[in-house]
Amino acid sequence: MTSEYYTQALVLAKEPTGESDSQVFLYTADLGLVIAKAAGARKIVSKLAGHLEPPNIIAVRLVQKNRFQIVDALKISALPKSNNWAPILDLVKELTAEGQPDSELWRMIEGKSLEGGEILRVLGFDRAFAVCQDCGAKTPGNFLLKRLEYVCSVCLAQSGSPAHFVLK
Repeated sequence: MTSEYYTQALVLAKEPTGESDSQVFLYTADLGLVIAKAAGARKIVSKLAGHLEPPNIIAVRLVQKNRFQIVDALKISALPKSNNWAPILDLVKELTAEGQPDSELWRMIEGKSLEGGEILRVLGFDRAFAVCQDCGAKTPGNFLLKRLEYVCSVCLAQSGSPAHFVLK
């Protein structure tokens, strides 16, 4: 059975697959995280290529048979260019589940008010309840995405791992 969806989405990442295709990671208003194939998106004449760049917010038409495929996409807007969005987009990509939309997260995307600490709170990693996972210090200021843990600055320096987010 084939299903078709039309929704808005934030483009989180794009990876090459095959000779001219891309695998696109989207966070959608209606479906949550979607990993979709964009056939021919890497061709010079592709009508989709410019629209499927992070951090664009797009209107997208998806068809799902066994997996999602992007049929049409149109850029509506983009997150402001002044910020480095890569860590935020990685956070949403890694901490959200396919097929699980979150209306509060989507409101943050629509309002273009994506801040690491707020996203972590919405996704269940509220700093108010966090302690350093290495020494137990209260109110740690760093989040390690690879470990899904908060650590204090002292333990972060000792570990040699880069913090994904330094929180204020």
